[in-house]
Amino acid sequence: MRKTHLNKILFLIIYWTLAAVFYVSFKAAVIGGYSLIGRPFDFSISLVVAIIGTILPSAAIASFEILYFNKLLRRKPFGISLLIKTSFYLISIFIFTSIALISSYSFILEKSLFHPEVIDSFVTYLNSPGLLMMMVFWGLAVMSGIFIIHINDYFGQGVLVNFLLGRYHNPKEEVRIFMFMDLKSSTSYAEEYGHIKYSNLIQDCFYDLADIVYSRCAKVYQYVGDEVILTWEIEKGIHNNNCIQTFFDFDKAIKKKEDYYTNKYGLIPEFKAGLHYGDVIITEIGGAKEELAYHGDTVNTAARIQSVCNEREKKLIVSADLLAILNDKELDKKYYIESEGITYLKGKKHAVGIFSVEKNNINIASN
Repeated sequence: MRKTHLNKILFLIIYWTLAAVFYVSFKAAVIGGYSLIGRPFDFSISLVVAIIGTILPSAAIASFEILYFNKLLRRKPFGISLLIKTSFYLISIFIFTSIALISSYSFILEKSLFHPEVIDSFVTYLNSPGLLMMMVFWGLAVMSGIFIIHINDYFGQGVLVNFLLGRYHNPKEEVRIFMFMDLKSSTSYAEEYGHIKYSNLIQDCFYDLADIVYSRCAKVYQYVGDEVILTWEIEKGIHNNNCIQTFFDFDKAIKKKEDYYTNKYGLIPEFKAGLHYGDVIITEIGGAKEELAYHGDTVNTAARIQSVCNEREKKLIVSADLLAILNDKELDKKYYIESEGITYLKGKKHAVGIFSVEKNNINIASN
């Protein structure tokens, strides 16, 4: 399980457990000293039962949502996805809370789970306003937790937290790796297939990129037309050659689905990319629409390195500066690296050393 997935699952478990604590506290304040079955309301027992009864279902629902359900519905419109999830989770909530309530009544009444008094108490609850209140509360709690996860994914990993903490409210300098990657021959594709089919092609490609972005610790900075801009914190980018291997993992994912792309679009899409690293300024910008922006020569250089791919007829070109900091002793065995010389990129005063990189599959285990 990836660290990002684990963090999301832990967040949902904690969020929903805190919701259970709030619900029990609110319920104690509303019903006073007695429960619906006429017995004294024991806050401590109810709280323990609620926490225990929430953690396990939360772990199950969160794991199902993050590891399976979200991927299953990822290509569905948001409204349809939300409707399906709401219906499914409300049923799940009813089942889990019913189990928790029966267990709680059994404990309070000191009777077996299926004793008539326990069942009668549960039926009484089903006919009370408390059931509606519970379903509404947990429906909102579950969907708000999932909505926060979606919002975090929409902004990009960690961006929402950075906004909330104000980490980049004032400009801050950091060292980052940048990859500019776009579709080869995109103009001819758009003219041949039309804008709708072309947009569907780009959408499919970037869906296939999503899991690779997570596994290779990248963050999506922007989607611009048929281009995606990825960035890494320096340690994460050079670890396991993540910044380079992202390109080849994506290329492998596309080729693995070549039948799908050929049947649907009549082609197998190919991408080209440029990589560079250096100092950038990160800051919040915008009034009508706020976002994190990266400023500096590093970003411009990475973009211009990518523009060299066509004239050199190469898929991946990396700056000499970035190659120099990759600490993999077997780099030359894993990749075929060829110098493309020193080039003066448009808009830059100083020359930049660039290298083309290709995957070397001979006698090398895949990453």
